[in-house]
Amino acid sequence: MSVRDEVKEATIRVIAAEGVPAVTIRRVAREVGRSTSAITHYFSDRDQLLREAVTETLTEMQEQIEATLLTAEDPLMTFLEWSIEADPHGVWAAIVAASRVGIEPEITARASVFDQWWCDRLANLLEGRCAEGVDSQEAADAIGVVVEGLVLSVEASNQDTARRQRLLHLLVQPLLATNVKDVRKAS
Repeated sequence: MSVRDEVKEATIRVIAAEGVPAVTIRRVAREVGRSTSAITHYFSDRDQLLREAVTETLTEMQEQIEATLLTAEDPLMTFLEWSIEADPHGVWAAIVAASRVGIEPEITARASVFDQWWCDRLANLLEGRCAEGVDSQEAADAIGVVVEGLVLSVEASNQDTARRQRLLHLLVQPLLATNVKDVRKAS
């Protein structure tokens, strides 16, 4: 692994453990075990470091789920389960929290792009899946609240995966018309 990649990974570890505000050139240098000049050799400043580390991480997350969805039996529920479980170290929660505060322009911009992709992907997966009388935009909004709540929940890190997935299904199923097998038969 290159030094540049080590530094980006160290940045993500700092974000996950301490939050975005903790990311400094000095803190990342300590995390990776190098001098600050070694960091600034590859990244001109903190903003560039954040931009590249977060963009790469979010891109990898997108690629991971897109590949998984290609073979998923129920792409919608697979996507939603991934949304609450793909980030066991809390990087996404830290990014969302920092973007909501709005004091980290690099993070806010990256989170906004990822969030728009997520919303668009959810809307696509909801096509033909909403219960009678449930507007797809309302369903998407409600699901977004549920997923964000499960991701940002203080208790989320203490809940086991099965419990979180049960909560997800319990809260999302009333919005859906039927299970995916029946939707495919009707198509």
